[in-house]
Amino acid sequence: MLNIFGLSKYNNNNNNYKLLVETNSNFFNTLRRYKFYFIVTFAMVLLLSSFLAALAIVPNSSSAQDTSNSKTEALPTSIVQDRTGVIKPAEDHELDYNNDNRLASKQFFELLQDTNNTYYNEETGILGTSFFSPNVFSRQPYVANGYIGSRIPNIGLGYAQDEITLFTNESAALNNDWPQFNPRYAGSFVADFYALEEHLTKTNFPELDDKGYPNIIASIPDWTDLQFKIAKTPLWFNALNVTADQVTNYSQNMSINNGIVNTTMDWLDGLLHVSSQIVSHRDIYQLGYVNLEVSLNTENLPANFTECPLELYDIFNHSTSWRTYLQDSGYDEKNDGIFMIVEPDNVPYNNAALFSTAEIELLSSTGDVTSNVCFTGTQSNSTDNIASQTAAVILTKENPKIIVRKYVGVMSTTFSLTNSSNLDTAISCANEYKGQYNRLLASHDTAWAELYGDAKIEIPSDSFLELAAKSSLFHLLANSRPNNVTQERGMLLPVSGLSSDSYGGLVFWDADMWMTPALLPFAPKVAKNINSYRNATHHQAQLNAREYGYAGAAYPWTSGGFSNCTSTGPCVDYEYHLNVDIAFSTLSIFLSGATEDLNEDYLRYTTWPLVKDAADFFTSFVRVNNQTGKYETLNSTDPDEYANHVDNGAFTNTGIKTLMKWATDIGHHLNEAVDSKWMVISNNIIIPRAESNITLEYTGMNSSVEIKQADVTLVVYPLDTIDDPISAAYAINDLYYYSGKQAASGPAMTYPVFVAAAQSLLNHGSSSQSYLYKAIVPYMRMPFAQFSEQSDDNYDTNGGLNPAFPFLTGNGGVLQSIVFGLTGIRYSYEVNNSTNQMDRFLKFDPTELGTLPQGLAIRGFQYMGNTIDFIIDETHGTVVNKQGNSSITIKVPNRDKFDDTDIHFYIPSNKTLQRRSSYCQVRIADDGIYYTIEPGQELVIPVYKPLLSVEGNLAEHRQITNLTSGVAGDVGLSAIDGNNYTHWQPVDKNNAKLLIDLGSEQQINKGFINWGYRPAQNLSISILPHSELLESLFTNVTYIIENSNGTKEDATAEAMAYLEHYMSSGNESTSGACSSDISDILNWKLGSFNNMIQSLPNIEPLQETFITIVDDQKVVPSLPYYSELDVTDAVVLVPSNITEFTVDYSKVNYNTSLSCLPGASSNDWKKARYVVVSVQGTYDNDAYPYGATLNEIILQS
Repeated sequence: MLNIFGLSKYNNNNNNYKLLVETNSNFFNTLRRYKFYFIVTFAMVLLLSSFLAALAIVPNSSSAQDTSNSKTEALPTSIVQDRTGVIKPAEDHELDYNNDNRLASKQFFELLQDTNNTYYNEETGILGTSFFSPNVFSRQPYVANGYIGSRIPNIGLGYAQDEITLFTNESAALNNDWPQFNPRYAGSFVADFYALEEHLTKTNFPELDDKGYPNIIASIPDWTDLQFKIAKTPLWFNALNVTADQVTNYSQNMSINNGIVNTTMDWLDGLLHVSSQIVSHRDIYQLGYVNLEVSLNTENLPANFTECPLELYDIFNHSTSWRTYLQDSGYDEKNDGIFMIVEPDNVPYNNAALFSTAEIELLSSTGDVTSNVCFTGTQSNSTDNIASQTAAVILTKENPKIIVRKYVGVMSTTFSLTNSSNLDTAISCANEYKGQYNRLLASHDTAWAELYGDAKIEIPSDSFLELAAKSSLFHLLANSRPNNVTQERGMLLPVSGLSSDSYGGLVFWDADMWMTPALLPFAPKVAKNINSYRNATHHQAQLNAREYGYAGAAYPWTSGGFSNCTSTGPCVDYEYHLNVDIAFSTLSIFLSGATEDLNEDYLRYTTWPLVKDAADFFTSFVRVNNQTGKYETLNSTDPDEYANHVDNGAFTNTGIKTLMKWATDIGHHLNEAVDSKWMVISNNIIIPRAESNITLEYTGMNSSVEIKQADVTLVVYPLDTIDDPISAAYAINDLYYYSGKQAASGPAMTYPVFVAAAQSLLNHGSSSQSYLYKAIVPYMRMPFAQFSEQSDDNYDTNGGLNPAFPFLTGNGGVLQSIVFGLTGIRYSYEVNNSTNQMDRFLKFDPTELGTLPQGLAIRGFQYMGNTIDFIIDETHGTVVNKQGNSSITIKVPNRDKFDDTDIHFYIPSNKTLQRRSSYCQVRIADDGIYYTIEPGQELVIPVYKPLLSVEGNLAEHRQITNLTSGVAGDVGLSAIDGNNYTHWQPVDKNNAKLLIDLGSEQQINKGFINWGYRPAQNLSISILPHSELLESLFTNVTYIIENSNGTKEDATAEAMAYLEHYMSSGNESTSGACSSDISDILNWKLGSFNNMIQSLPNIEPLQETFITIVDDQKVVPSLPYYSELDVTDAVVLVPSNITEFTVDYSKVNYNTSLSCLPGASSNDWKKARYVVVSVQGTYDNDAYPYGATLNEIILQS
């Protein structure tokens, strides 16, 4: 434990204080020894704190200007940077878009799983695929509006179970996972529609089934089901019968602008062209509609063709519904449609009614409507449980096309806001909008536009990250709703939303800590509705606590239609932190003040009851450790579910510590009774730490752990508990340590947190951005940019587990990592000591984003009734209060309080591990500057510029890609991000290559590699000479193609003419060979960036062009290679082994083929922009197939 502050020295020359935090097991002896220094230090701290407190008064716009003249005491290190802000009239801020960087960023699309034949149109927001795949969950789109949703199979209509898996022949991989393990399917859902089952296939606490049935989502009959067949043949167009050999010219796409899914194809050797469009109306929640168009491909008709008779079927099929009982179904002649009513298993007082009415238009070859065809009802079949209506049409050359439009109303008991029956409401809805298809499309688009409002995330240099941000916001909005939600019930947001029954459609902490904060800045009404569900179930949570003898309220780990303690959702002996998470969520909503009703009343009647009861619960739950006198928690589980039933989980206990302060502050603010014991617990609860001062995830943790997901790091974000240099020192060591302990196949609930932690704690490198790519690349699935729960979807290699899909938690994490993580934005408050009132403010801590050179813009951020833009470019961070009626307070934190490079670690000496004396240098200083910004004003502050971790490193935070595959979850950027505790590891130990773009020509003379726990056997480095000349050539050719007035062929011809002219001015004796090289590189450069790179190792001329400057250097560890760390229990940071290299250009075999380039000189070939780093083998040469771990690549001139 760090237990003594000793004043080291006072330097009169630079007026700097240095506090040395020393490790000492005998606090009192040390205190007596340094009593005089301690007293002097304490007095000076009080004096300086009083002075700084006076500076911390929130300035108005004019006083904020005065801070520009204030001087900050400087530490003797370049960590200190002047970040004084200026307030001025608001301006428009447009970020520069760099097409070259955006093109380069597209390499990351190629790193995603299963990207063949997929596409994304940035301008239209369309994601899609041209490959007709057998049905499999990760390749399917969906429609949803927050109330109804449906996953769409490959043909674009109806219901289908998964037919294949992408990685294994194991039949169990076709199933969803815990708790029911039923087959995966493309089906339909309605919100808050839960069944009760006596037992589920697998639960954590099966003994609780004796107390009450667990609840699980029930799906409804598929409402998108339209089918047709060619009359008098067995040829059916439905999800069960269409096969890939019947389909050509296929396309299926989904818009992230409006959520519409379109599917088109030619069927039966091109005889028929079939297209469908599925919509769940954004504003009319109970309405879904389908547009089906079938037409003859007249140019493909045989000579003897006369007609094509079709039979059309509009269907509700109860067999497409899971865990429901069929109440009634049939054809309603009066209302001209079919209906079906189902109730969830064992919940007879709840039902969902569906009603469908349809219309058909027959079109002539000129596009005119020649007739309207009516559906007629068919006799219900009690054994088939099907309601259907049919129609017959004949397609001819004269009338080659039909349009079928199906309007479906869906109403359930938990949503109904009228006194009418659910069926009457569904009928009324469908018939009201029948025949208004185009008007519905227009109003749907308008509703989506209004929901998005001003919300926009721009990342000009990176189209990949921009898509991840945009699609994440879309997926969260599509599965939630801002209106038509009663406060008595709230809105449930399951892990997989409204298109899957993954995790039984249950609500976890994911809704409170991962999704709600992500939605809050852009859709505060939606965020409030999610939290209203917790408020609506608060009484049941109180009953749960009483059942187990506790005060306050105890929420079950999972819940749905019911919130009692169940076998899937225990209330005790499990993840108690959920109660902290719910309190955090409701407090964050209040702190945002984003809408007018998030005021004192909201704090008093919504937030306070939830926070107070959580505090009361934990007050009755914690126990005093008789030996230490500290409070502790027993038999709980932290977010890391690989470690169940442990004591003193660090996140849980830190959450309790923080919760007690929230409760105290809110109680005083509202003049409510405050339990004095709350702060006693807060100040005295155990946070377990190792002797190395690394925070233990739980008492007794050792170094053998593999951690499922972010846990200890959650203390930094989102809890935001790091408020002093000592806690920062702990947190930095924790970040480094746990970065290497995360399970490679863990869920998408890790690296978004590391993004925020690295951004706020580290003053060197760019690992916040490498963590961001790690949060996305392994988890995002094309073609529809949906997230999988796991980085590895392979059932065989992932421990027999199937991932939840889609995984909205991942979307929430990524959105938070960009909006809050990269920017340092935090909702916060401070207590006015004279009035006990809570004053709300926003933290903003912009840093230069080394790998995102054009910066970042977060637009349409809703705060305190205002609309705000946050812009970060290469030099400044700007807060624009562009619309609203009130001032806002921004706090810019002081980053000069700690040094992230002075870490605590062990090093081996004489082949044994020795303790290194360690300290953390800190400065007592103001914790930040406050600014008040009025509407129509903006605050501009210099960004903090992180330093290079190794001075003169040419590679740090440059563009990089792996030419060979990495381990699931690894990204190449981790090897050049300036963080020696991130790494990239190849799948194949015998072949590992990384390509680095240095950005400009540099001469590499030396460098070194920091290895992780697996050094390589050999190291090679190669360069591409004259890359600046080649880059200029590529730019000119690209410009010619993009600005040509002719066809694509004309543009290509112009480019080739330029190329020939360019090459003719070179060395004639070598121009032929050179032209071959240039052409290959040109093809590489003008394709997608990744295709360009992937072709490199396979192009013979380029193999000759890349020059090896370090050739198979044998790796000799700089420190003794110690396998003893594999078995030790010590929780310590381990230093890297380092392999240094120098380049002797006199021994390099230079290929002169590129000297023919105009302007190229044989003397400057040593300068290169593109560098390939290759490693082979592993130092210990074990049987493990994965390769060396490259923590950091350092290239120096």
